[in-house]
Amino acid sequence: MDNFTLFKLGFLITISLLRLVVALPLFQTARRNNLVNLYWLSAQFIALVIAVPFAAIGPLDNRWIFWTFISISEISLLMFVHTTFRRGRSSAMPVLMTLAVIGLIGGAYGTIINNFELSAWLVYPNAVIAWGWHFIEALRSYRNISRDPSTEDWVKSRYILMIIYSAVDFVGAVLGTIVTTAILTSDIASMIVVLINVTSVIFQILTWVMPEGFRRWLNRNQQARVEERIHEQAMSILDILASAMVEGTDVSKMLILFAIRKTIGQEINSEDEKKVEAHAVSMRYEDWSNLLKNPELYLLIRNANANADPRNAIAKAEYALTRKQSLFTMQAK
Repeated sequence: MDNFTLFKLGFLITISLLRLVVALPLFQTARRNNLVNLYWLSAQFIALVIAVPFAAIGPLDNRWIFWTFISISEISLLMFVHTTFRRGRSSAMPVLMTLAVIGLIGGAYGTIINNFELSAWLVYPNAVIAWGWHFIEALRSYRNISRDPSTEDWVKSRYILMIIYSAVDFVGAVLGTIVTTAILTSDIASMIVVLINVTSVIFQILTWVMPEGFRRWLNRNQQARVEERIHEQAMSILDILASAMVEGTDVSKMLILFAIRKTIGQEINSEDEKKVEAHAVSMRYEDWSNLLKNPELYLLIRNANANADPRNAIAKAEYALTRKQSLFTMQAK
């Protein structure tokens, strides 16, 4: 066995071990949460873990194992795409699965008659189809959630990573088809296929294993947006009450806002503005009604201005609260 062949074999075994790093956590997640789609995805990775070292390279060459498990990986991938993106909806699944089963049988037949190229023609095009379908469905799903502010950035990024690795594997499947069917016989092309597999498995690890540090990095802007949204909601609520309370009083709106914030802060035992605003957004109509009855709010308004009439200001706030009760109810989480 020459050095180049040994190098490629080492790479293939390394890729299999890396895919095992993806397959095992996926299986555990699927079992823990009873997620059928992840069972299929873990099966797809495990099938590749078994198949790849037995490619037609070096002493591990075993076409029965290779073509059988490549076909099983394609069938599992089709099932993953169907159960993840098309569950309960019309799907090309029956046609694609029929082609994959024909490929499984055809790969075995090519092995029986010792025709490697026939097996390749019957098996590998199904990988092109499966990865192409994965790419289309992942892209469609990402477009559906990309502008949804309630979806966290790391979830959106997971879809982007799926799009990337499915595109990489699609290209790898096309090139793999060209190489294994002998349309192109080139050590360079074979090496490119190996490197594509390495690139793909790295993106798959980032997608499905997703180290915590990487997930936090992807979500680095999420907290700022959440806090901004909470701030806007809180200011909208506080502005309604403060605007009502300053009518016909000698107290400035700024002091009224301070008094309300201060009262909330005392109720939650915190002066942190972000915590105060978050609590304000979560308050129900009844909570606001009780807040307006809090003696501390009365004292804060009276101390803000000697000429202020706290009872009048609070009465106006209670009227505004009653008049816009539905708004305050909807703000609660």
